[in-house]
Amino acid sequence: MSLSEVDGKRLEGCMQKSIRVALNKFPTVPPSLQNPKNPGSPVLEIMVNLADLYHYYYLQSYDKAPPNPDPAEFEHVRYLEPCTAFRFQRNGLGANKTKKQNNSNELGEAFCRWFLAEHLEITHVARIDDVRNHGALSWAHGVTVEYNPSTEGDAPDYFCVEPTGQVSLAEAKGTIQAVGFKAKKFATWRNQFNRVRVLDRLGNAMSVKGYIVAMRWAVHTHSPAIFTTLSAEDPQTPGERPFFDESGAFAAAVRSVHYASSLAKIRQPVLSAALATGTTIADDLSFQIIIWECLLPALKGLRFVGGYFPTDPEGVQPFRFHAGKLVAVPNDPLRLDRSSGTFIGIEEKTFRHLVGTARNGPMTINDLPRIERRITGFSGASYLPDGHVLGSIDLFRPIAADLV
Repeated sequence: MSLSEVDGKRLEGCMQKSIRVALNKFPTVPPSLQNPKNPGSPVLEIMVNLADLYHYYYLQSYDKAPPNPDPAEFEHVRYLEPCTAFRFQRNGLGANKTKKQNNSNELGEAFCRWFLAEHLEITHVARIDDVRNHGALSWAHGVTVEYNPSTEGDAPDYFCVEPTGQVSLAEAKGTIQAVGFKAKKFATWRNQFNRVRVLDRLGNAMSVKGYIVAMRWAVHTHSPAIFTTLSAEDPQTPGERPFFDESGAFAAAVRSVHYASSLAKIRQPVLSAALATGTTIADDLSFQIIIWECLLPALKGLRFVGGYFPTDPEGVQPFRFHAGKLVAVPNDPLRLDRSSGTFIGIEEKTFRHLVGTARNGPMTINDLPRIERRITGFSGASYLPDGHVLGSIDLFRPIAADLV
């Protein structure tokens, strides 16, 4: 192995943390979680790429705000203990009860998104309230969503699109307390699935499958025998018959909402609004885009539509043209601790399909081209299986401008 390969392995390893995993009520163990030494049983421990985790955290938690900091330095990473296990230092989740609770919930949601995508191949999710009145549901043959009037409390967080195209529910949790499947707390979370109902055109409730993804955090006051643990369960809502998204309308609504906020992040507000509501735009309206490529070998051949948020508040340009060539110009080149900014984007074919959806109607998003899964192999960049990319602007360069 060459020195560069050793350095790459070391760098990649420093951005990997281990967590324990526990499954309940899964019909079969997902392939990526199969224990090769005990077929049919899940592994006890999995690794988490922190750059990817931050990417989900950013997409989940922010609208148009810039990523701060970049994937290699996101806020929760700074407060983890220097060991392989995912374990927080003193006040790592926050200095007071409210801050700890908020951080725990937000990070729990990021872990839920990560787990669904990485191990269940569920890459498109959207909050239930954003889906309930989406324009695509006009094709749903009278199927509606409501909160059960006979129950109180929270409902699950998300609608999700399964690899088969069917729609399920998901609920994310985070706590520093034990969360065994027989615990009272877990029973309370299961009851949340009674709070939402999917009704057929006659008003009869249909059973919808779902996922509870609960994170129990290990902190510095815990004994070494306690680990951060992801506990996942596969429950269902009550109903007379299983829900089957025959029209594909719910899947279209979830996928559209999933990408709407990302389009706003890359300064495409008109496209974002069309996907968020399930409406269409005028055929004669065009959009200027900048196409970029990534310099990492793992992403060679891919092109992205997006831009960068500068590290410098004055927005120093990281590139300029000199003698007809594009030249990278670092911010304050005399200093080695300065970066130029963070790039965010969407894979080009996916982006163009989203533009087609905005023009032709929300149902066309169900024909999204399949994305080849690639691992960046570098802690400062993340490429997700839904086509989102995030990383230091120094790893990207613009190659073309276009109108779509």
